[in-house]
Amino acid sequence: MSVSKPNGPSVREIDPRYVVAGGRIAIRGQGFLPERAHAHHVFFGENPARITRVSSDTISVIVPEDAQPSACEVRVEIDGASSEAHPVSLAQSIAEDVQPVANPVFDGNGNLYVTLSGTRGEKQPVSVYRIAPDGDVEAYLSSILNPTGLAWGPDDCLYISSRAEGTVYRASSSQEIDVYADELGTATGIAFDREGILYVGDRRGTIFRIEPNGEPRSFCHLEPSVAAYHLAFGPDGSLFVTAPSLSPVDPVYRISVDADVEVFCRGFGRPQGIAFDDDATLYVTEGLVGDSGVYRVGPDQTPVRIVAAPPIVGLAFDAGGALALAGGSSVYKVDLGVT
Repeated sequence: MSVSKPNGPSVREIDPRYVVAGGRIAIRGQGFLPERAHAHHVFFGENPARITRVSSDTISVIVPEDAQPSACEVRVEIDGASSEAHPVSLAQSIAEDVQPVANPVFDGNGNLYVTLSGTRGEKQPVSVYRIAPDGDVEAYLSSILNPTGLAWGPDDCLYISSRAEGTVYRASSSQEIDVYADELGTATGIAFDREGILYVGDRRGTIFRIEPNGEPRSFCHLEPSVAAYHLAFGPDGSLFVTAPSLSPVDPVYRISVDADVEVFCRGFGRPQGIAFDDDATLYVTEGLVGDSGVYRVGPDQTPVRIVAAPPIVGLAFDAGGALALAGGSSVYKVDLGVT
């Protein structure tokens, strides 16, 4: 049994303190011995973590897949001497065996919608799942090919883009589906502005504005994306867009109501999902392995990672301010109010 010793390792902080299993975190403290890296052990509760780097004041580790929320405290052991346990907040898995490729979306009743997208041209038996506030997961829509972007409309309908068909579908509360707009190229991220007008990102380089009669109009042009455009409207009415590319660093774009395009902030590798909280603070998901997770963009436009996770493609805030995070095949819930 390990014991805490005065001359043993100590932990000052966990960065970041919100984690998803499989994410990479930094444990900062003292008493670490980089020349004896093999002697270090890190535990989440009783579950060992994989150490990736040891320096004199920082240990980098991967959060173990079997970490348990009920016992999520981190401690470091060296030669049987243990640090005191340091708490972290572990995300809860709320859905598996899905395949989101953009932001999930909440309706007014707290239900979360997420896609099962499939490879291009492959139709899945379920297109969209609905996750109730109590965690119950049900098949919600079918027959949409490669569902990608999701948005909840001002008419209380769910809108879904199909990147394979270049189409945006509208699903009523009775789950009746019709075509809302088409001829949209490789339609990916979608978002409504405060006037209720839908914007659609064709990842080949165009942001479309959908007129009330359903006719698409080119709004602006950006560099093409290798994955998808992700869209969100800011509090000032500007459209914010991420467009992951093969570049090691990509920006977040801000597009004014007059279609003027500017770089809002830089420093991301494969930025994807994008959303604002109730305080008008911007959050961006990062898909670059090693630094992946969720970043908060401060007033100085500097991104700070607040959630460590495997690559995340989308996020959405519920009415209580908790985050739903969409990974490659799973959806997680992170309560940012929990320490």
